[in-house]
Amino acid sequence: MSEESYFLKALKPIRQDVPSGVMSRQRLVVGDCVSVKGLVTGIGIPEWSDGHAPAKNDASVVTTLMHSGCKLLGKTQSDDFGTSISGLNPFLATLTNPILPNIRLGGSSSGSAIAVAKGTATIAIGNDCCGGVLIPASYCHLFAYRPSQGMVDLRGVAALSPSFDAIGFMTKKLPVLQQVAEKCWTKPAKAVRLRAMKYATSLFQDLLPIEAMLEWEVTMNKAKIYVEHVPNFSKLALTQAHNIHSVMLGREVDLQYGQWLDVHNPKLSDETAEHLERIRGNSFKEFVVTKKKRELFSDNMQGFFSSGEVLMIPTSPGQAPDNMFVDNTFLLNQRRLYAIAEVAGLAQLTIPFVTVDGAPMGISFLAHPGEDRLLFEAASRWLV
Repeated sequence: MSEESYFLKALKPIRQDVPSGVMSRQRLVVGDCVSVKGLVTGIGIPEWSDGHAPAKNDASVVTTLMHSGCKLLGKTQSDDFGTSISGLNPFLATLTNPILPNIRLGGSSSGSAIAVAKGTATIAIGNDCCGGVLIPASYCHLFAYRPSQGMVDLRGVAALSPSFDAIGFMTKKLPVLQQVAEKCWTKPAKAVRLRAMKYATSLFQDLLPIEAMLEWEVTMNKAKIYVEHVPNFSKLALTQAHNIHSVMLGREVDLQYGQWLDVHNPKLSDETAEHLERIRGNSFKEFVVTKKKRELFSDNMQGFFSSGEVLMIPTSPGQAPDNMFVDNTFLLNQRRLYAIAEVAGLAQLTIPFVTVDGAPMGISFLAHPGEDRLLFEAASRWLV
């Protein structure tokens, strides 16, 4: 990997609209799907970009950060179509995880994760649909935040699935991430006191491999933070979230990109092609029925944690996996995990808390819609 192969377009010179802004020391990169004035807003597929004109305006979130003084370094590589969770893109340079070269990088915002992990950038933004920001952050030992629905303006971000699209932010430092989040919120977070930290015990025990579970238990014991156990968060809830997510995602992908994909038939990575084949082709009736199931699932989440509480879950089903040994069970469980927040419209924060044989493993906090500030309060307590 060359020094800057993770960039799609590095701006020369670096762009800074407000040199005296409060965030003038921060260096920003954005994923291919995020609009930057004068550059094409893509979906990780060059053939799509070739048929579209450059953006006339920045995405709303880019405008906000640029008005705060950020330096914009450029646009970074994403995986093809943003759904593979691999970080690989058959059309572009093969990227390598800067933490360990043999482990998976994660996607879709793979290039952005490298830029932040290497220290080139201090902030990265992308579309977190299908875990597009949280997963690479988890695999690259970074903090990342997915706002609850409606907290951050999505205008200027290429839609993948309007039901699940959300701006995702990643940084190396939690205070920077919180500053960025508060700057980009379009409405105030609810003023709710943190009442409890809930621990989805069964998810950790059922999903993590033994070596990861041992490392996690050691970390938990050292932290000395009181948590309330939630032993009944079963695989059934994960399966429900995943099934709802798959049906709705497939239908919305068909509506927005189906005709283009069928006409152009781009050569996608195997993981992307297989995933799209599985989820596409759902009827409108299935979509409507599944939307009702989504409402029921969101209501049922109240049974696991309530307003004023955060729920702790694994960001991924173990440490970042070896590139050569990623089995289908791991991939399925990864999709099940990111579906929880996306289906229920929850806020999610992943923190770089554990490594297993040098490979990172993120831990996530979930909060109810609008209670995003609780995530940062909980993480701050945990990391003291």
